[in-house]
Formats: sequence, C-alpha cells, structure tokens
Amino acid sequence: MKLKVTSLFLGFCLAILAVAASPLALGQSGEQPQTGKSGVPLAFASVSYDGTKQSGTSNITTSYNSSTGLYEMKITGVCFLRTSYTTVATVSGYNGFPKGALFVNTDDDGDFCHATGDLIVGLRDVNGNLTQADFQVVVFKTH
Repeated sequence: MKLKVTSLFLGFCLAILAVAASPLALGQSGEQPQTGKSGVPLAFASVSYDGTKQSGTSNITTSYNSSTGLYEMKITGVCFLRTSYTTVATVSGYNGFPKGALFVNTDDDGDFCHATGDLIVGLRDVNGNLTQADFQVVVFKTH
C-alpha cells in the first residue's frame, strides 16, 4: 500500500512540474504573469513552512501568522476575494509523512477589501489541527 501511495504522490508531483514548466505557466514568451491574460496565473509562490517565500512571482508576499496558525499572502494591486479568484494550493515534499496526509484550505481574510483583502492558506492534519508545512499556491483571476 505504501508503494502505491508513494507512486500516486510522485505521479501527482510530476504532473504539477509538467504544468509549471509549460509555456502557458509563464506566458508564451516567458514573461511574468499579467492580470487579464486568459490562462496565465496572476501570481504564484512556493512557500516554506515558516511563511518565507522560496520562489514565485514578484507581486506576491507571504508570511506565517503564529497567533492564528494561518499563512497570509498579499498580491500587489489585488484585493483578494475567494469568489473573484481561482486558487490552487498543494502541500509540497513529503510533509505529513509518516504522520498522515495534510489538507489545504484557501480563503480570503474576511475583511471584504475594507482594509486588507489577503489570501489565507491553512494546512490541517487528519485530525483537523492547523500545522506548518511547505506548500505551493497559484492564483488565477476569473473572467
């Protein structure tokens, strides 16, 4: 069973890498993502367990809020509302093993753009407890 889970996980990782390396991930000419271009991410980042951005577009900043146990992301010039953006996030590496799977939740900060409008990411273990781990996030503007 462990080999089957490992194989599925590796297949999923390879699929993510294939999409990330495609010409559409950076636009046809390799330029950074721009708002309004169909199929091109608005922002993306690889985030360390401590909230540090490891890589990604220059328009996103990341942090970890130890008082809430959630990751907070600001996208330059964007007031993030979950109903206006499509967000894909996934745990990276072997985080969660051998303890079990981790689940990713994305949301807006609930401020409805009055003062902030941040993207919030929560990582939960199989018992529903918030935990820290490396993850990636990609944000698309819906049209």
